[in-house]
Amino acid sequence: MRLLLDTFTFVYLVSDPYKLGGSARTVLDDPSNRFFLSDASVLEICLKYNDGTLEMPETPRSWIKKQCDIWQVRSLAITREHTFRLSELPYHHDDAIDRILVATALSEEMALISEDENIKKYPVTVIW
Repeated sequence: MRLLLDTFTFVYLVSDPYKLGGSARTVLDDPSNRFFLSDASVLEICLKYNDGTLEMPETPRSWIKKQCDIWQVRSLAITREHTFRLSELPYHHDDAIDRILVATALSEEMALISEDENIKKYPVTVIW
């Protein structure tokens, strides 16, 4: 199964896996699944690093690359289709990163691993 990681799912996976929900841990432990990190999440991590709300042992460039290699998480670029899909979603909340992740998951026919309750308002499969 192809699965999109929410930003903080990725952060929890690599730094504190006990924060992950039981279903999330189950799918993350399954070696047959393939995991993806959107460039939208990379943007969010970089923004939070810059404003001091997310501490990391090294720069986002180094840390994200290393963790993606260790955990075999593939990169997923934001495409024009994802942004078009974003414009077609109902506006349930103000978090633009969450909404582009939902649009990406829908466009790519992926489930989204997230604990965010607002994401569950959208017609996307959410695992936690």
